[in-house]
Amino acid sequence: MKLSLYNLRKGFRYLKNYGLKEFFIRLKEKGEPEQISYAEYAVGHKVTEAQLKIQTKESDKWSYRPLISCVYMGENREDALAMLEQQSYTNWNLTCIDKLCTGKEIELSGEYTALIEAGDTIEPDALYELAHAIAFPKETKQSGIHWEEIGKPDLVYTDEDVRCPDESKTTETAEPLLKPDFSPDYLENYCYIRHLCCIRKTVFLQALKENDGNPAIEELICRAAKQSDSIIHIPKVLYHTKAEHAPRVEHASMAAGSHKKKQPLVSILIPNKDEKASLEKCITSIRQGSYRNYEIIIIENNSKSEEIFDYYKELQMQYPDIRVVEWKPEIPGTFNYSAINNYGASYAKGEYLLFLNNDIEIITKDYMERMLTLCGKENTGAVGAKLYYPDDTIQHAGIVIGIGGHARGIAANMCVGQVRSDSGYMYRASLRQNLSAATAAFLMVPAKVFREVDGFCEALSVAFNDVDLCLKIRKKGYLIIYEPFVEAYHYESKSRGQEDTEEKVRRFQEEIEYMRTRWIDILKQGDPYYHPGLTRYRTDYSLGQKH
Repeated sequence: MKLSLYNLRKGFRYLKNYGLKEFFIRLKEKGEPEQISYAEYAVGHKVTEAQLKIQTKESDKWSYRPLISCVYMGENREDALAMLEQQSYTNWNLTCIDKLCTGKEIELSGEYTALIEAGDTIEPDALYELAHAIAFPKETKQSGIHWEEIGKPDLVYTDEDVRCPDESKTTETAEPLLKPDFSPDYLENYCYIRHLCCIRKTVFLQALKENDGNPAIEELICRAAKQSDSIIHIPKVLYHTKAEHAPRVEHASMAAGSHKKKQPLVSILIPNKDEKASLEKCITSIRQGSYRNYEIIIIENNSKSEEIFDYYKELQMQYPDIRVVEWKPEIPGTFNYSAINNYGASYAKGEYLLFLNNDIEIITKDYMERMLTLCGKENTGAVGAKLYYPDDTIQHAGIVIGIGGHARGIAANMCVGQVRSDSGYMYRASLRQNLSAATAAFLMVPAKVFREVDGFCEALSVAFNDVDLCLKIRKKGYLIIYEPFVEAYHYESKSRGQEDTEEKVRRFQEEIEYMRTRWIDILKQGDPYYHPGLTRYRTDYSLGQKH
């Protein structure tokens, strides 16, 4: 950041509006380097010889030392042995195979099976980290918080990097894959847990048996994951893979139409104040969709113009599935997004609630079928969409907890400003996946789940109410799904303006403190769907300084 008169004035205004604490947070963000290289990152995370000796001494004393059978998918036993003999954990054995077909050809005496592909390598502390996660699952630090009980794992996976020779073929470049904790919806399209993967033997053999002779490692691992009750992620790069072994995207879309026979009623809730043009565009885009069994509830709040009330009458005369309900605040003229939506939801008859901002224009014709297919799954608590600014850059690709920016480290939309066609780091912008939160600007929630968590928190009148709602849903054991194949334009300005009046600053600070108090556990321990080695100041999934 350059020191200039303009920046000094800007900094002074920020200090005046937000106070000393927020000023220093912002200053720290500005001082962060744009991005560090993976070489820099790797140096800071390399295990030392002294640490390896401590690991050996420590693990030799464990009362429970799981035997890990290393299955090397190649014929060069000498290379595999040379690599494994460098391991700090010593309770392992080796089996070399040509390919994965059935369990009959594989001799496994260990309780767990670690899969290593020919030509790939593992770090000398890899087996120690796997064994530690198996022996001490509750002590294992994953990417973030897990509210559910963590038992002895059926499957453990680590991070990896992909090694490619450069143009001269004399050196290698490496691309790190810093992964989220287990995300079943992400795994459906992308076998991101492929390396290093360690599976309980009984689960491994069952998955192999059901693999129908298919030697594809991705199929085997996905089957094993579906059969696993407990899965642990070790957020460390412990595996180095060749480019041809790197995880691949298998299915980048979802067949719609699961609700053609059964079409549950969906209640679409749209808050509105004095906005005819935006509301008209929003409703037109809803009606251009292919799904028909819905009701639209417009939640009128504090409008002044005669034009909008005339438009409400016109809509209700033209469309019997549209209702207008009027929310009246306790203090006239005040705004409370949470209270407005809770009020609208009290009128909803639908099995599912679709929260929609009035400045949303839906561009996916079968958006409702896609969202219902996901929202109808037993453990789904909410489904969010991919949103764009009018210039076709990304406005929302899910929300991560604990990111900096205008939310002061509470949460932020991901991939903001990236071009629409950009798939993002590890396809995070373009693949369906589980996240901790999604924006309520376009969010579907089963009505029973919304009631179970008591709806939006009305103490959060403007900021973070959708984040709080999603975290309440997550804490109940449900999953939040980001569905990038449901797309819409969000005509929210990229520069919304600062919270620069005394009243707004006070309200914003109160909402920040509410979130910090209520969700201190996830803010301290981290978002499970965001790797601790990634930046805390940007939304592009780039590498961070600390881990």
